[in-house]
Amino acid sequence: MRGERPGHPLQTSALVNEAYLRLVNQPAVQWQDRAHFFAISATVMRNILVDYARRNNRSKRGGGQSAVDLDEHSAATTEPTEDILAVHEALTRLEQFDSRKAKVVEMRFFGGMSVSETAAVLGVSENTIIRDWSLARAWLRSSLSRTPE
Repeated sequence: MRGERPGHPLQTSALVNEAYLRLVNQPAVQWQDRAHFFAISATVMRNILVDYARRNNRSKRGGGQSAVDLDEHSAATTEPTEDILAVHEALTRLEQFDSRKAKVVEMRFFGGMSVSETAAVLGVSENTIIRDWSLARAWLRSSLSRTPE
């Protein structure tokens, strides 16, 4: 939420409240420990942000209206919600190659967890998290910088 503009409708407290409501309304979840709770919380927050970004882009783009081609002189801006969707899609691709690195990104980027918290949740050393975080960021940066064909 740090990257969002001031006055953004989905504030940190709203995100946490929404995540809490989704978590408590899951009667089948057997919480194993604090780490399990944080791991699921990060996934829930990712889903909330992605859902919000999709809704925002859909309404911003005119919903079911037909697309209009823009001329080459039109300026395009990247909204933070588009960034969230791009990261989500790249992260989904990363999960296919290395699920732990994807989980590290999910916990750090969407869950806002520290290196030590992420290490505790995943049951690995902090150095492993630092390496995974570094490699995953490089992979995502490369993936996000590629132009679609």
